[in-house]
Amino acid sequence: MDKTDEKRIRINVADLKNLRDSARRLKKAEESMVLLNKQVLEIKDKYLRLAAEFDNYKKRSEKEKQEIFRYGTENLVMQLIPFDDIFESVLKQMENKPSPEIIHQGLQMLKKEFAKILETAGVSKIISNKSHFDANIHEASEMIETSDYDEGQIVEEERAGYMLNGKIIRPSLVKVAKKKCIKTEDDGKNSSACKD
Repeated sequence: MDKTDEKRIRINVADLKNLRDSARRLKKAEESMVLLNKQVLEIKDKYLRLAAEFDNYKKRSEKEKQEIFRYGTENLVMQLIPFDDIFESVLKQMENKPSPEIIHQGLQMLKKEFAKILETAGVSKIISNKSHFDANIHEASEMIETSDYDEGQIVEEERAGYMLNGKIIRPSLVKVAKKKCIKTEDDGKNSSACKD
């Protein structure tokens, strides 16, 4: 081989160093890409699992809602069945021996059972008779002039009020006492004076 046939390639030391650095960076980039692909696959797997869990949760929740809707009234129905028993008992007694006392007893039994249901549900009646008017729990339907009651005292309850677990759900409708006023005519002028 002749020197003319031989081609010499001269590589600068700095170029060789740059080439080696580029090869190392390329290898690190490939390793990073493999690692990132692995992380992407892991995240995708977690996402798919989470989506499946959420879908199962939605299905389970929907099934529970349907069961609550279907069987949620079961407790109420069980509490209402004694009313039917009372009605049947009163009707049988009326067939054998019709009397107003039997009807009265039947109504008392129904009222007692209904009061139990309300109490179980957390409903309580507001006691208003002989107490003083309280705007938080009473609604005044009328002011009655009287000397038989103190001013602001409840004279009559027209409609019962109720609380549900301590919260007013319906105020009592009451008639409230006020001082009795006497109209007098002095010198052609009308005036009134209220008794204490």
